[in-house]
Amino acid sequence: MKKIVFLLSFISLNLFAQNAVKIATIGDFTTTKGSVIKDCKVGYLTLGTLNETKSNVILFPTYFSGKSTDIKGSAAAWVDTTKFCVILVDALGNGVSSAPSNTDNFPEISIRDMVNSQYALLTKNLAINHLYAVMGISMGGMQTFEWVAAYPDFMTKAIPIVGTPKQSYYDILLWKTEWDAIEAAGTAPEARREAMRRVAEVHNLHLFTPQYWNKSRKADDAYKAIQKAGDDYVKGNHPENWIAQIKAMLGQDIYQTSGKTLAEIPNYIKAKMLVIVATQDQMVNPMAATEFAKALNISIVELTGDCGHVATACESDKVKEAVKAFL
Repeated sequence: MKKIVFLLSFISLNLFAQNAVKIATIGDFTTTKGSVIKDCKVGYLTLGTLNETKSNVILFPTYFSGKSTDIKGSAAAWVDTTKFCVILVDALGNGVSSAPSNTDNFPEISIRDMVNSQYALLTKNLAINHLYAVMGISMGGMQTFEWVAAYPDFMTKAIPIVGTPKQSYYDILLWKTEWDAIEAAGTAPEARREAMRRVAEVHNLHLFTPQYWNKSRKADDAYKAIQKAGDDYVKGNHPENWIAQIKAMLGQDIYQTSGKTLAEIPNYIKAKMLVIVATQDQMVNPMAATEFAKALNISIVELTGDCGHVATACESDKVKEAVKAFL
């Protein structure tokens, strides 16, 4: 009998040590606005091995429009996967998990819905009732902020990276402009897909700082580069998925979803936190995250180079050092 129990335990632990993306069905999922995603799917990819007590799990949600395979490199670089089991989870709306591109009548979703779907995956499908940590980049950072507000006792630590607890005015201007660029193309699917060229121009304009672009690229190459970026966006992104996740980000506000003000939130958040911001970020403004960190009197790491939102790549060693020390 002991051998059978040990074998089942061994199989259970090693189900997590997979390199391929797995798709879990979490059943009919009700959104915060009361709509239902039938047979909701959540994709995930794991790195490392789950320990016997399931106490070494780190959840790593995807960034805006990203897939779990896209964040695998960052997770492997920043987290010791010989010690931790990292679950890279595909956020709702990205096309791996349930999204407009693979689900009929896909409803409007929120960042809280992304988090709630991941909570269902962990507790119902994977039998994980506590996380050692949650961490994520950009929209993954937004989900990390939402996690500590939605399920304050569920994780020991949290690391939002270039994310925000609440959208700034500037953030809203950016996301609404990208959304409008698609809507302006009309209702024809091909026209909306072609509109991703305009989205690419706006998005890439904000990814880096003007100083970075001017130092790293020649003006003579601009038109050719813009054309290539447009081609890549048309081929690689579904416009309705793009809009679905933009709408989710536009509503991001953990003070509203938790019902707690900034003054009240320090007594509400239970996780130990490390906040990482890029001071020259023109895509996710660092002001709200910095304000949050100061209110909770928690550690904040500032990436100060001119890579803007992509500072996590340009200053990856600094992120790695901070994350490994905190974990």
